[in-house]
Amino acid sequence: MLTKIRIEKLFDIFDYDIELKAEGVTILTGPNGYGKTTVLKIIDALASQDSFFFIGLLFKKIIFDLSDSNTIVLKKDEKNQVEVIINKDTPFHWAAESLKEMIEENLPLFRHIEGNKWLDRRTKEVVSQDPLLQILRIEFPDFYKQLKMNEWPKPLKIPRVYFIREQRLLRPVIHDERRAMYGRHRFEADESIGGFKNTIEEYAKELHEKIKETLAESSQITQKLDSSFPRRLFDQTNDISEDEFTRRFNSVKKTQKALSEYTISDIKEDTHPTYKTENAKALHVYINDAEQKLAVFAELLRKLKAFTNILNKRRFTFKKIAVSKEEGFKFATNQGKPLALNDLSSGEQQEVVLLYELLFKVEPGTLVLIDEPELSLHVVWQKQFLDDIFDIIALQKINIVIATHSPQVINNHWDLTVDLEELRDAEASK
Repeated sequence: MLTKIRIEKLFDIFDYDIELKAEGVTILTGPNGYGKTTVLKIIDALASQDSFFFIGLLFKKIIFDLSDSNTIVLKKDEKNQVEVIINKDTPFHWAAESLKEMIEENLPLFRHIEGNKWLDRRTKEVVSQDPLLQILRIEFPDFYKQLKMNEWPKPLKIPRVYFIREQRLLRPVIHDERRAMYGRHRFEADESIGGFKNTIEEYAKELHEKIKETLAESSQITQKLDSSFPRRLFDQTNDISEDEFTRRFNSVKKTQKALSEYTISDIKEDTHPTYKTENAKALHVYINDAEQKLAVFAELLRKLKAFTNILNKRRFTFKKIAVSKEEGFKFATNQGKPLALNDLSSGEQQEVVLLYELLFKVEPGTLVLIDEPELSLHVVWQKQFLDDIFDIIALQKINIVIATHSPQVINNHWDLTVDLEELRDAEASK
């Protein structure tokens, strides 16, 4: 995990020494232009090993300290060449010319003009290097994967990072998603520009697929256990006490009830079998099977509980979210009238999308970067934001770095802030 990042002469101006907080949440603050979002992009570029980002960034030196005692140092020279040193090993270099040569050889749709300026021949638009790389990543993913310059020369455990950017409500897509793999030297000059999809609608579909996959996995487990039940029943040698059976059976009923409430499964809550000593071996097999059949739902149910509780109990006043195996999630008024996902306000959609990503798209052990979580949110919601974040951190076992302008988001957690303006002033006074 990343523990510290030191930056010298970001934009040829700023020197920052940023230590991530032990509490799991680090909040970057400061005026516009001080590089809060850029710091997040730097961390993201390290995790994705994106050499092009660092070649295009104006800086002198960046040092990453990792929790496993690894140190990564990036140095920039006047020719935009980046020297990379891992744990004082032999340096390797990323050269700016490599990008120009690879694009000119393989992708003549773009012509290098000067510096980091490129001409998109399709639109006649001049773009800088960062937007160019975004175009390549979205519209020409196969070619983008061929850009091997950003690979490290030896294995290194890079921190896993998930970046939640300020633009969350729309997702870029390619018009022709069935497009065949591009040839190495030929690209059609009239490739369509990508459009956008509503993120909230995409995530509802995605949750539907997650539920569908979990039900399919549960069905396979059920078939396997049911087919072997008679044999295992006759082979069972251990019995179970009444107290243990009752405790475990109540836990099974609780899970079955949750599945019913979320309309994920049609499984009915079992009625409590009468415990008899002569049936103890059979009841042991029964309860073991019931737990195995339901175990596949455990993680999904934990996340759904957090997702719906935060939205229904802490956020929405006149609307309710409900989970549906057919639709993923859906909304209705307090009077029960259904609402289209796009009927939600932009602030409500921001909340749904942000929570969904934190709960369903982020893996344990990830460093999550969140840019401007306050967008479109009411002040009351902003003040509640970090309380929800701490609950999610405990559930997901993640760390978070937030870039924000909002004192309401910070609320009473100023001890978790790193003020870039204060760092700048401290360096200037030396």
